[in-house]
Amino acid sequence: MKKFAQWLAYLIGTPCFYLSHYLLELADRLTGGQYKGFMGRRHQFCRYGENGWQKPAAIYRNPFVTADDPLKLTNLKQVGGSAPSYNNYNDFQRGGFLFTHLVESFVRNFGEIQYLVTAVKHGNPCGCAVHGDREEAVIRTLKGDPLAVNGAVMDLNFLVDGKIAELILHYNNPEGRRIIDGVMAPGFTAEAIKAFERKKGKCPLIVCPALATLGRDCLDRALHFRYLRGQDFLLQPNFTFIFQMSMPYVAKYGQATIQQEKDMVFLKAIIDCCTSNTIAIGGDFTLFAAAVAQQSRIAAADLGIANSTRSLHDLHGSVSASDSFFLVTDAPGALIKAGIAAILSTSRVTSMSKDPPIIKFCQDAGIPLYLTPDDQTRGFFHG
Repeated sequence: MKKFAQWLAYLIGTPCFYLSHYLLELADRLTGGQYKGFMGRRHQFCRYGENGWQKPAAIYRNPFVTADDPLKLTNLKQVGGSAPSYNNYNDFQRGGFLFTHLVESFVRNFGEIQYLVTAVKHGNPCGCAVHGDREEAVIRTLKGDPLAVNGAVMDLNFLVDGKIAELILHYNNPEGRRIIDGVMAPGFTAEAIKAFERKKGKCPLIVCPALATLGRDCLDRALHFRYLRGQDFLLQPNFTFIFQMSMPYVAKYGQATIQQEKDMVFLKAIIDCCTSNTIAIGGDFTLFAAAVAQQSRIAAADLGIANSTRSLHDLHGSVSASDSFFLVTDAPGALIKAGIAAILSTSRVTSMSKDPPIIKFCQDAGIPLYLTPDDQTRGFFHG
């Protein structure tokens, strides 16, 4: 009887499902986008939601998205570990957002991207590095904030072999095996798959060949949804701005070195993919700390400095980037006192602008300050 009911539901439900989507699509086109709707069809269940008791949780496919996206998570092959959880998918999604913004930034500013490794935890970057040597890229990502990277999801644009797997799991981790909650890469060797095995499974290994060949126009341009109570949802364009140092919107107060400017490009791509308020600190294409989701700019500065020094980074000569403007000099002052040698921020272009005192403060300290328009070049998440 149960099988008959399932068959009957499929027989009747399937044509109704597609008819409803056809009508919604027709209404959307006839009204110029007024009825852009979402009636997804369940693709697969997740083990649980954000917390273990939130069941059932599932992935639903959006019938309005038909593009053959090489980064579409549900089309990728898994070669190891447990099925991705709800949280894994969230981190893989945000990791892909970060990864593609970094690729676009490097290609547009420098013409190419070298070996890239990112680590995302709780939806925010917790490690990142770009380098000409793949092993060094992994090492720098892990050394950025060794404590934060535990439990992260990692993306790499090169093959993960036994040596890379060994570094990810054990480098600079005296307590033993590092916990990694997922890895996405163009491929994995059998030795690497074996290395990531755990008694309870977990650590999904996802093969995404496109990561090795990403270049221009790899950003996600689909509309961005967010649930509102009562079964409504917010809808907005995705964030697709890419910072370019050569553009006239960059106001330079003082002159940073060539490498400092390159690190500003690197950090700008990172803070655009964080939860605000964020201040990121780094140097030589290595993220030392991303102090995310703070409720004041000085708290973000203090946290970034504390996390960087805890991880034994010498901040003298390093670079900092803020995802929005400074209201007062407390945060720049803390950064400069810690050894930061160049700062990228945004400019509050209004009649109530607080920029002049910030500019003068940095100039008096001999620190280059680069500003971009706050209302045009700023990107961040709010929760």
